[in-house]
Amino acid sequence: MTQNKNKYIFNYTKQIEIKKSSNLIIKTVTNIKSFRDFYNVALKVYSDNKYWVPPFWSETIGFFKAKELFWKHSESILFVAYKNNKPVGRVAAFIDNLFLDSKGKKIGFFGFFECINDYEIASSLLNEAEKWLKSKNIKVMQGPINGRADIGSGFVTEGFNHLPYLIGHYSQPYYVNFAEKYNLKKSIDLLSYHIDLTKPIPKKLEESAKRCEKNGITIRNFNRFKFKKELKWWLKMFMEEFADHWGYTPVPLKEVKTRFGIKQLRWIVDPKLFLVAELDGKPIGFRWTLPDYNQLFKNMNGKLGIIGALSVLFNRRKINRGRFIVMGIKKDHRGKGIGSCMNYYNLLEMKKRNYTTAEYGWIVEDNIASIKAGEKIGGQLYKSYRVYEKKI
Repeated sequence: MTQNKNKYIFNYTKQIEIKKSSNLIIKTVTNIKSFRDFYNVALKVYSDNKYWVPPFWSETIGFFKAKELFWKHSESILFVAYKNNKPVGRVAAFIDNLFLDSKGKKIGFFGFFECINDYEIASSLLNEAEKWLKSKNIKVMQGPINGRADIGSGFVTEGFNHLPYLIGHYSQPYYVNFAEKYNLKKSIDLLSYHIDLTKPIPKKLEESAKRCEKNGITIRNFNRFKFKKELKWWLKMFMEEFADHWGYTPVPLKEVKTRFGIKQLRWIVDPKLFLVAELDGKPIGFRWTLPDYNQLFKNMNGKLGIIGALSVLFNRRKINRGRFIVMGIKKDHRGKGIGSCMNYYNLLEMKKRNYTTAEYGWIVEDNIASIKAGEKIGGQLYKSYRVYEKKI
């Protein structure tokens, strides 16, 4: 069957080749073949790295499908660097017009950056992303942000010797040197906290949870069998409570349903780890936590498929790590210990499963309330990601 010529957003891109030296050429991605080179750069960069988790091909290529709602208000260009005719680096540049409208600033992004340890290649790629953004009247380049903050943001600056948890990512230590040498400056840091589940749950957390319940707060599990009903209140609360968070872009409800893993929620939700706080029978908060499927995804080499999915189902009991994904509490109910209560029951459940560790984050460095909540459950800062920026 013949594929639609413009099935992917890069199908609209004009083929460009920029010769940087006798053996270094940068090309725009315009078709599946060149996108395959774009994807494979990461496989080369991390070929001998035991901490990197290969992204699924289906998810990576799926993001760039023209029908994805993100592209109704965004545009992008993808570059691949070739040295001696072999793909050795990549970068994408993005403009999200809804983000521009909401922030009132001319900010564009670079993302999906990967490169072998060669600054000439790295700077050439960043320069092409910068030139494209500048041609679109963008005044500030930020990154790495992979189009959307929820897909991947920041270069790792601390915590390189750890396998990233689910929905986390990894980057080479030398990327930080690339960024600084290219005159990128810090924009913001995103922080993650490590929780040692072999230690007792902090007594103060248990006491806080009990006080919360005495005040009439009840905690229940997400009801997967009433998915549509749960999704209705949850999406509304999600959008309301995160409207003022870093990286949030106000998008139509239809698009929100395709983001943050929500589309897959029915299948990946673990009801005993997805908790709902209620008062008088009405939801006032939620805590979404997941088993760390990255422990299983690590060895799939970016390929899921039916066999891979069955393997995950069969082996999920081998998982011994959890990831605190996101929590939201209605503004007029904050400061009442509701978050502590949900965190307490999450920790109890993970300990029942004999999980040994968990990750709490990432958290924006100026979100003091969330940082204190992470520390309250025994979290210790162990990983940070830095988003950079440059005036162009």
